[in-house]
This record gives sequence, structure tokens and C-alpha cells, in this order.
Amino acid sequence: MTEINCIGEACPIPVIKTKKALESMTGTELVIIVDNEIAAQNLEKLAKEKGCIYSVAKNSDCSFQVVLKKNGLGEHKNHIGIGINEPAECKIEINGQAKAPSIVAISSDKMGDGDIELGQALIKGFIYALCEHERALQTVIFYNKGAYLTGADSGCLEDLEKLKAKGVEILTCGACIDFYGLTLGVGEVTNMYEILERLLVADKIIRP
Repeated sequence: MTEINCIGEACPIPVIKTKKALESMTGTELVIIVDNEIAAQNLEKLAKEKGCIYSVAKNSDCSFQVVLKKNGLGEHKNHIGIGINEPAECKIEINGQAKAPSIVAISSDKMGDGDIELGQALIKGFIYALCEHERALQTVIFYNKGAYLTGADSGCLEDLEKLKAKGVEILTCGACIDFYGLTLGVGEVTNMYEILERLLVADKIIRP
């Protein structure tokens, strides 16, 4: 058994340390100690991608003990068939034609500078337009104040649920959710390491 102490480590350090440990360890069980629930959730996502069995327990000092066990299944694929280490030339099939995936990265709860109310109306309209557009889209990533758009009180949840139903990944930075004290309303929590991986394989990145 190998153990990693990630107490006090900010995202994405626990994920990166865990990934490296999984690649180099000779045993089948890895224990990671983290000090927040978001980090534990991020490790759960990594476990799914790596084909590991995941379990977590909360310790008396409010830390979390995450256990990953290798089961020999190998890395999982995401919903469009792109592995986590696939190169940027990967394609997805849309109506029988190979298309490179596009990613939308949203870092604010408003669109553009100027009047706040106008900017918030614009970003809401942008997300609605994403639902109606037929162009191939792989993922929408939310980070910093963009996390407000996937929060439980967001006015964009209905449109984001429609996007999710179409097979589009809705990913929100876990550290941002934690920082702003939000409750996730749609999609999944992610970390900076996974955000980077999604951006690296994207053929086109759109930042409204």
C-alpha cells in the first residue's frame, strides 16, 4: 500500500500527485489524505478515468482518506470516446462525418465589459444559443465566477440541462465552487488538471 499526504495542497496538486503515484506504484492500493470534499470528488473522477475502485472515509480531524485500488480494467473513455491522454487530432462523429470537438470555456457570470445587468443577460442568451446551435460541441467548462452559472440558484440551469441531455459535458471548477460557497446545480465538479486536459485535446476553444 502506498500513501500520499495532500493536506494543505491546492487544486490540482492532489490529482497530479495521485496520477503520478498510480503510474509508478508497484502495488494495487493507493491511499490519499486530503483536507476537503472537493479534492475527494476530484480524485473520484480520476479513479473512474483510470479504471480504479474508489472509496472515501472522513477522519475525525475532518480530513478525508481516499483509497484507490487498481482492478486491471485500464483507463475509461469519456462519453464521446476520447481517452484522457488522446492527442489533439481526435475526432468525434456527427451525422456520419468526423468533426474535431469544440470546447466553450466560461470564466465569468457575465459576457463582456460594461453594464453588469446587460452582461448577465448576454451570457444567459449565449448559453441559450448553445442549446439551439447544431455545431459539434464536446464540453462547456465553467471556472472563476463562471461557476455561478452552474450553481443551484442560476437562471441558466434549464438550458444547461438541455445541453447535458444532448451529451455535452458540463464541468465546473471545484475550487471555484468551494471558494464562492456555491452548491452545484448541474453537471460535474472538475479540477484544473482535467480542465487542462480537455483544453489540450480541443480543436477549437470558445471564450465568450
